[in-house]
Amino acid sequence: MAITTPWMTSNKLISAIKRKISFPISQQTFTENEILDFANEEMFISQVPDILKYHEEYFVFTTDVQLVPNKTKYAIPDRAIGMRLRDLFYTDANNNVYEMTRINAADKAIFDRNTGSDNSLAAYYLENNSIVLTPNNIINPTGFLRFNFFLRPNQLVLDERASIISGFRESITVTNASLVAGDTVIINKYDDDVLITTQTFTAVAAGATGNQFNIGSNSTETASNIVTVINTNGITTASETAPASAQFNINFTDRQSNATSSSSTALFVEPTIDLIFTSIPTGVFVNGSVVDILQTKPGHKTYNYDVTAQIVSGTTMRFNESDIPGDVIVGDYVCLANESIIPQIPPDLHNGLAERASARILAAIGDNEGLTNANQKISQIETSEGRLLDQRVDGSPIKVVNRRSLLRSGKFNTTGRS
Repeated sequence: MAITTPWMTSNKLISAIKRKISFPISQQTFTENEILDFANEEMFISQVPDILKYHEEYFVFTTDVQLVPNKTKYAIPDRAIGMRLRDLFYTDANNNVYEMTRINAADKAIFDRNTGSDNSLAAYYLENNSIVLTPNNIINPTGFLRFNFFLRPNQLVLDERASIISGFRESITVTNASLVAGDTVIINKYDDDVLITTQTFTAVAAGATGNQFNIGSNSTETASNIVTVINTNGITTASETAPASAQFNINFTDRQSNATSSSSTALFVEPTIDLIFTSIPTGVFVNGSVVDILQTKPGHKTYNYDVTAQIVSGTTMRFNESDIPGDVIVGDYVCLANESIIPQIPPDLHNGLAERASARILAAIGDNEGLTNANQKISQIETSEGRLLDQRVDGSPIKVVNRRSLLRSGKFNTTGRS
């Protein structure tokens, strides 16, 4: 039996559009991809601007950009809606965050004449689609620029172009020459961000019992011994490579679960992670594909974008471990960069998107009566959507703070209390 969800995937959206306009399944006037094109156009022309006008922090994404010596110009992230920033901060080497001030580009000469005694940054101006730091005589800046911006939703594609995550896998490489009795592999198992179990497997010269493994005659044999003891006594499962090698894999159902070791030379935990999928569509993903990591559940966010899949094989993709955020869960999915299979707007707006796309199609096929009815329905939907989007926290109105008040510093003291 199909599972009912409060959101629509692309295929469900297409079905809803066809149902709303009594569009025959056999109708060849528009392909399914063309129907999605109408939906994408309506999402970007109507719904995204409508959502942004309420200033309730939808679509906000944060990324840190390392400051580079002798570089003053940094591009606004190309995924930013309208190439606009929500805010810009300077983050120092201790992760302290400081507000930056935007100045008029015509005043840059005044600021560039100022000299600073440190490597901190305070001001910038816009130049085309970049921000330019000022003063420009800070030769060796430290820290990061923290860009806050409104992330552009991805274009809808058919469900068949996505891969659904079913698990995670880490790899460890054994080097027998460095391995000694007492070295350990540690498995940390999490559930919903909570560490629930830690398990240790210890190397012995011979006669392994319980959670011990024998040091074999070579690295491949030792890797096999570790896999055997994990599968016999472990809180998760492990597997050998095919063909067998000095490397073995440990499987997890939680992204934050991980493996560590007491010796990085003898038992090296690779800085990569494999995402395991229910299936990978043929011809869509290949080695080196640039992909987005996407959330299935509301609010259908982008965890990370423009990530390179190092290896695509069978039902797995390998990534740099740092590219896969800790809040990714089983059931989330991967698409090629700029693609998604769920509209990245609140799920309560998905029906409205279907209605808007229906109206576009009715206009295209010249069904004026149907278009009139659809527009009346859209007018009703817009009213109800406004109530859903505005004032996201009913019981806690925003406290207005004058960010540049002389009393602003009084909000803070050494105890950290305001």
